[in-house]
Amino acid sequence: MTRRLLEDMSVVAASVRYRDLAYLVLSDDGIDPGIGHSHIFSWDLQDDPDDPWGYAGATYWTTVDMAISRHPLQQMIAISPHGEARLFGSHDERDERIVAADGDPRARGHLRAVRTIGEHTFVAGMGRQVYRRDAVDRWVCLDRTIRPAVGETKGFEGIDGVHEEDVYAVGWDGEIWHWDGAAWRQQPGPTTHVLTGVRCGSDGQVHAWGRRGLIVTGRGADWRLLPQDPLVGDIRDMAWHDGDLYVATGSALYTLVDGMLQPVGFGDDVPTGFGRLSVSDGMLWSIGPKDIMAHEDGRWRRIA
Repeated sequence: MTRRLLEDMSVVAASVRYRDLAYLVLSDDGIDPGIGHSHIFSWDLQDDPDDPWGYAGATYWTTVDMAISRHPLQQMIAISPHGEARLFGSHDERDERIVAADGDPRARGHLRAVRTIGEHTFVAGMGRQVYRRDAVDRWVCLDRTIRPAVGETKGFEGIDGVHEEDVYAVGWDGEIWHWDGAAWRQQPGPTTHVLTGVRCGSDGQVHAWGRRGLIVTGRGADWRLLPQDPLVGDIRDMAWHDGDLYVATGSALYTLVDGMLQPVGFGDDVPTGFGRLSVSDGMLWSIGPKDIMAHEDGRWRRIA
């Protein structure tokens, strides 16, 4: 991708599949944000090291999140708030609708997050919705027992897990719910402020985040706040890479060291924006609307 392309378009989301293969969703800066659309690109060094960028199509809906699906094929998945899904990769391309016999986002509320945990892809959203993709175009609803009462506004903003029987979903009113593969249990969280995302480490430790520097950490029924300066702004993403927990806001990238945020240095090539993180195969991408930076083998380099 050239810098020229990013003059007219902005990166909405990106997911790294391998250190030499990734997928991105871009939006056109000249189109009204209220008009749903997404442009999908691939970045494939094996295909062409000198020009790795390829156009993979467009959608007529807005992408809210994306991930790398593993089952039954390894490919990118981008989702809309209303339940549309686009999958691309492994010589396959398809559109699906996230819907089950007892769950439909068009009736229940917007979807917010998609995350692959173990071999399956999970989706979460408003109304405490949770779906799991069990096969091609087959989605199973997992939230039957935790739906809000009539007139009650609740919802999940993020989902992640150590494995498929150790999953956490977080969201409105600081809610933290745990799925053990058979049942959901609400955990006693330390805040009533909305939690907008969650990330699980391989050691089982969980971090959730929100606005104005809000970070909570724990697991099971044991959670605590990690106080930060609210001036750092809204936290938008976290990712583990090379033993460090990276934390992105819209204006900076940090690592969490002894419970405190420490700014990341980029040398002379400092990105203008941040907000999303993706890690796979030993490579971390820091993604902003007009910048993509990669961290590998202890060094940063610019992708776009």
